[in-house]
Amino acid sequence: MSESPPMAAALLALAQNARFLERCSRLAGVGAWEWQPDSDALLLSDSACELLGLPAGQVPTLAALLQRFGPDGAAMLDAALHRAAQEGLRWDVELRCSDERGERVLRVVGGPDADDDGGGPRVGVVMQDVTDAAGVRAELEHTLERLALATHGGGIGVWELDLQASAQGALSWDDAMWRLHGEEASHGRRITPAGWCRQLQRQDRRAALQALRSAIRGAGQFDGEWRVEGPDGTTRVLHGSGRVLRDGAGWPLRLSGVCWDVSEERRLQQQIEVQHELLEVTLQCIGDAVLTTDAQGRVSWLNPVAQRLTGWTAAEARGQPASRVFVAQLEGAAEPLPDPVQRCLVSGQPSRLPGGAVLLARDGTRRAVDDSVAPIRGKAGGVLGAVLVFRDVTQQRRQFDEISWRASHDGLTGLVNRTEFGQRLARTFERARRDGSQHVVLALDLDRFKLINDQCGHAAGDEVLSQVAQRLEAGVRSRDTVARLGGDEFAALLENCTPDEALHVARKLCDALDRYRYVHGGQSFRIGASIGVAPLDTRWPDAETALREADGCCMLAKEQGRNRVHVWAPDDATLRTHQSEHRWAARLQQALDEGRFELDLQRVMAAQGAEDDGRLRGELLLRLREPDGTCVLPGAFMPAAERFHIAPRLDRWVLRQAVAMLQREEGDGGPEIASLSVNLSGLTLQDAAFHQEARALLQQLGPERARALCLEITETAVITRLADAAHFIAQMRALGVRIALDDFGAGASSFSYLKALPVDVLKIDGQFVRDLLTDPLDQVAVRSFVDVARTLGLTTVAQCVETPEVLLELVRLGVAEVQGFLLHRPEPVAGLLATAAA
Repeated sequence: MSESPPMAAALLALAQNARFLERCSRLAGVGAWEWQPDSDALLLSDSACELLGLPAGQVPTLAALLQRFGPDGAAMLDAALHRAAQEGLRWDVELRCSDERGERVLRVVGGPDADDDGGGPRVGVVMQDVTDAAGVRAELEHTLERLALATHGGGIGVWELDLQASAQGALSWDDAMWRLHGEEASHGRRITPAGWCRQLQRQDRRAALQALRSAIRGAGQFDGEWRVEGPDGTTRVLHGSGRVLRDGAGWPLRLSGVCWDVSEERRLQQQIEVQHELLEVTLQCIGDAVLTTDAQGRVSWLNPVAQRLTGWTAAEARGQPASRVFVAQLEGAAEPLPDPVQRCLVSGQPSRLPGGAVLLARDGTRRAVDDSVAPIRGKAGGVLGAVLVFRDVTQQRRQFDEISWRASHDGLTGLVNRTEFGQRLARTFERARRDGSQHVVLALDLDRFKLINDQCGHAAGDEVLSQVAQRLEAGVRSRDTVARLGGDEFAALLENCTPDEALHVARKLCDALDRYRYVHGGQSFRIGASIGVAPLDTRWPDAETALREADGCCMLAKEQGRNRVHVWAPDDATLRTHQSEHRWAARLQQALDEGRFELDLQRVMAAQGAEDDGRLRGELLLRLREPDGTCVLPGAFMPAAERFHIAPRLDRWVLRQAVAMLQREEGDGGPEIASLSVNLSGLTLQDAAFHQEARALLQQLGPERARALCLEITETAVITRLADAAHFIAQMRALGVRIALDDFGAGASSFSYLKALPVDVLKIDGQFVRDLLTDPLDQVAVRSFVDVARTLGLTTVAQCVETPEVLLELVRLGVAEVQGFLLHRPEPVAGLLATAAA
């Protein structure tokens, strides 16, 4: 016969309650077992088996169970079990329990169970996993050790109440009891229960007497705590436990027991309670939201954080499908994501939402969330439900997005930065290699931007850059990329674009920036841009090379007049020259750092062959020694040195060497140097730092030796900064240095410079010397140069003397000094000085 519906419902409810109690026991770390002394039988709950590390449902022998607590724990627990069975005593201890999972601390509480069913005496034991609490108390281990030592040394007092001695009874205490109550030991001294109560704190007296009377009248067991004031004025908590002894008729004869100081334990207990309360508050205040469901995915519980984030109260959400309470979407999407709880329940595996998910709250609020879902399993491994843990990461995601944006974009213009542009360029280049698609890269440099920075300030310059960026983005297609590489340099990547289409886009950008005007303080500034165009295809080894080619084209466009477009071509000789100069710039920097520059000297001699006095006169000539030993002449690298402002560093190095030679030769036994000529570039004349260093070097050299130094300056070097050149020349001559105007006659206004520049030597340009015998105009020019020099009291030097006939004609025309391959070919200074010294 089947059970009636009420009975079935009651049994189902009973089973559910049993499962609930079992789960609660596990959550609380509590397990129970029972020992029957008569049959030595054991009864264990599943949670007790789990605490002891035993398989569920497998009941061991008592000896096997006790072994889990180690030798000492087993002996103590065995004795406590038998005392409970024989004397009815209870215990409450903490023991260490070990199994294959490791060691844990269990609180073991036990005592005799009432024999209500006539089945014989039983001892009930309840265990609780207090490993975490033990850890919390680790810091109090010192106090516990003191308590253990005190107990071991006799800190437990023994007392007995003789119930037949008088109407009130008489208490007898041992010495420890008197000390526990703050008095000196007194052998044989007795005290009445009323006298004992007067020693207790007033708040505890009534409860203590009530416990005493209850034990005498029928309870049989006395157990209580009270507070007394110690000799040092501190309050101590004492715990007393006793048992009533009765005669055959059931009349109470005496009540015997023990007492010990539990002040420290109560203090620890209070601290644990405080910690427990703190943990409770922490769990309520934790930032993570927690939602649990049953096996069908219906919500069973939400913590306060989950209620706040979802907008559902716990009561409203209970029983609702999780997909209704926890609604997730991808950022910017309208459709909800699949329910992660159902996915977890179906698969039985942990799950989570994809990155970028947002939670849609009940009130429509959207929050970025990070989540994880895990199944809740029963003892048999079946899925009982799921727990969804999620947190609000809106601020973190916003910060991460901002950091990511800043890492890939220029903060001023909002365009992508150099790093991001390089990555996109590389990806597009790889695509071109794979499928042969056509792409183009543009390099843009603003014209006349420095003028705005200088006249209007950097804030105005920033505004111009932002407005230029807007116009550049408006001038390309939506799929193209415009980047700011730094300063006023921009670049654009035109994907899936032919060279002709790219040229059209570049010209449109150039025209747009040419029309742009920036107005500041009533002034209108025209900007403009120079643009280089290069294909991005497989002709290059990598994408960076294509960008360098476009940049080279951009620089050519700027040099050729600005505000124009220059397109890369494989046979562009001008571009190759430009790139060669760029390469020379890097090589010169490296050569300076590695000390690979050398000096040759070419002698300068008297034109009429004056007697050689053994002194050296000559011009220092710079040479570059390549790593492979090759010697490179200045004509190959000086244009790049001038273009990239490296020439002042080279001139500074040569001047230092010349000064060192003039300082060294006197004391080293070398030949006397009558004259050393050093060439200076036009940029050096404008370099204030060079001027300062030159003055310092020459002041150390002294005016007497400085007269042996001649600084050669070309006409072209002084054209743009004539006043500065004149000032520098005056400073040098004041220190004793001679000045030569090199390549005289090559300029359009050579004679006019002599009025403004106080020089000492005229070095006639070689173009007038080589064809002196065949070109009457050269003869007239040289004759006029000599006449002017005589008039001004200057020395003339003819360069490029290569034949005896030319030398004789120069003597006839009155040139004072000459130099050239006819007389001496340049040779290294070190060897020349060594030969002369020998």
